[in-house]
Amino acid sequence: GCSGTQPRAAVEPRPAADEFVRDPAAVTGITWEWVSTTTPVERTVVPEPGRYTILLQPDGKLVARFDCNRGGGNYRISEGALSFGPLVSTRMACPEGSLDGEFMRDLARVVSFFVRDGDLYLEMPFDSGTLRFTAASSSKRP
Repeated sequence: GCSGTQPRAAVEPRPAADEFVRDPAAVTGITWEWVSTTTPVERTVVPEPGRYTILLQPDGKLVARFDCNRGGGNYRISEGALSFGPLVSTRMACPEGSLDGEFMRDLARVVSFFVRDGDLYLEMPFDSGTLRFTAASSSKRP
């Protein structure tokens, strides 16, 4: 008869385009460029995302670019959870209008992450804000 059921294929299910991925392997080893931060009161759009980057190395070290400064620190990651230890940075004076201080401050507040539609979202506590990143073209995966 025609019961309408189809046999299931024996393949791993792929996440739907709008599905949230919280696997640490989906975010480590990629250089991410900061594109925006949205909070309940404002939205910051980053004019030059390539000047603000993070790279979560598999060994738990963060390599970051804070506009004209470079820095990093340690991080802890597990399924959907991410936090940064104290962040350090060179101390060059960036040009007026730089978002280096805001970027560093917000990274230090991150408590969780997810990937959706290929973008990385870092969330601050209590729905206080979300940083959005895209993979740098040099490190996009096929």
